[in-house]
Amino acid sequence: MKKLHRTLLGISLLLSVGACSLLPDQWVPGQQVPDDEEERPLTILVINDIYRLDNLPHVRSLRAELEKKEGDVLLLHAGDFLFPSLLSQRYNGEQMVNVMNYLDGDSQAFDPYMFVTFGNHEFEKGKLKHANMLQSRIRESQFAWLGTNIEFRQVSAGRSIIQADNLLHSQLLTIKGKKVGVVSASTDVKSAEYIARFTPPVDAVRTATRQLRQRGAEVVIALTHQTVQQDKELLAALGDDAPDLIAGGHEHERQDQQVNGRRIVKADSDAASVAVVRLQPGKPAQASLEFVDLPGKYLPDMLAQQQIAQWDARFDAEFCAEKADAAGCLNAVLGKTQVALKGEELTIRRFETNLGNWLADTAHAQFAADGAQIAFLNSGGMRLNQDIPAGNITRKHIDTLFAYPTRLSMVRLTGKQLQAVVNRSITDWTGNGHWLQVSGFTFRHDPDKGTAENLSLITPQGIRPVKPDDTILAVVNDYLLDSSGDQDGYTMLSEKLIVDPGKPRPDLKDLVVSALQRSSGQGIAPQVEGRICNTQKKTSCLLG
Repeated sequence: MKKLHRTLLGISLLLSVGACSLLPDQWVPGQQVPDDEEERPLTILVINDIYRLDNLPHVRSLRAELEKKEGDVLLLHAGDFLFPSLLSQRYNGEQMVNVMNYLDGDSQAFDPYMFVTFGNHEFEKGKLKHANMLQSRIRESQFAWLGTNIEFRQVSAGRSIIQADNLLHSQLLTIKGKKVGVVSASTDVKSAEYIARFTPPVDAVRTATRQLRQRGAEVVIALTHQTVQQDKELLAALGDDAPDLIAGGHEHERQDQQVNGRRIVKADSDAASVAVVRLQPGKPAQASLEFVDLPGKYLPDMLAQQQIAQWDARFDAEFCAEKADAAGCLNAVLGKTQVALKGEELTIRRFETNLGNWLADTAHAQFAADGAQIAFLNSGGMRLNQDIPAGNITRKHIDTLFAYPTRLSMVRLTGKQLQAVVNRSITDWTGNGHWLQVSGFTFRHDPDKGTAENLSLITPQGIRPVKPDDTILAVVNDYLLDSSGDQDGYTMLSEKLIVDPGKPRPDLKDLVVSALQRSSGQGIAPQVEGRICNTQKKTSCLLG
């Protein structure tokens, strides 16, 4: 509906100051508005944090059905899709953009009602040399990118290092006869050499929202990629200048929060759900919300599905050729599991799981001869986002699970430092990647109180409470030690704690493959043992 070719973007547009090579805000597709159009609420679809293509054809089908019943639909993606994924290791997100171009049913026509913003993973390739890659992804997109609080580096006066007609500071459009403004706010937890600075979201959103309302916006929507707590603080700080709705991302679990009559909405990652919001201008508190689980009743859009099949076939052929293997090598069996392995993101990022236990135990075992007592790994490095049923474990499972190198080191900690580590693990307990999977120790997690208590070592002699002045040898993945990154917030850790800096750092992926091959006859059968005792769940607990 209401298609607009990309070339029309250049008509009547002036350069905007601020972030990016950003274009101005006026964008009104020319089409007659039906007499009853202005009486209909805006229909808004919110998706976020999508690393796998599987459910995108179902998103298209949902949107198409809503378009038939409710008219034009605004589709908002709140960031994180270029990286990380198995295919993006080779194609740098090209496959994601290509399939997302089908979400309006026409991959060649520009979609005036689809907007995305930058998540931290859009800057996964952050060297100056990667600026051209990001620019290519933006220019390939048949939809608009928002970067309200991002200022890219200038290569000359008035010329940004990243320029594209569809890279916008903010936008004013007309949909269903209503003037709608859209702005964005992206987290600064991941920057890049081609970014000059991130403007504080409160300042950027306040300025852009005021400007849009002065120009007639009846509704302003902020597309954000930051924590829900930061979204709440943004609405509280802005008061009357707050947007009417925040369509958010960054967390991978559906959210529905309200601050001062404004709603914050996020969907489940990988389009496991889509948030459907219906909003009337001037009535933000009355906005309705429905979470639609996918695939559900929605059959996949065939064009989008065909594109995914082509990308999968291409990746398989190129990957296997590079490994000097036969086609289909990603389906090669590395081992087997006697039980279903729990790797779905909203489980492995909130609870002890059998897959998490096995990975942590595998890391621990590698350093057992060196005296390692425990191990812990951030679940954000476990990117499978699906369960593995009992049966064969393939190369594709393992290559998807480890989207990043996961080198291991042994560090020396005090009991006090370990307590700080587990305190960080449970912070903002909503399914975040800093949640730990652990080996060799146990603690009691009370989500209601936000506490991690009774921290204890699991020893051959039994459970022993950890004292603040204890010395503990722990196996840790290098991401948590690298202070040049965000460390998932584990600032109490650093490479200075490594016991033997000169010792080779094995990669957990290689250790996992070896472990599977050793157990290929019988297979693995890890269990949830009650290492992390959640007070909300009536399950086994090693602490009793």
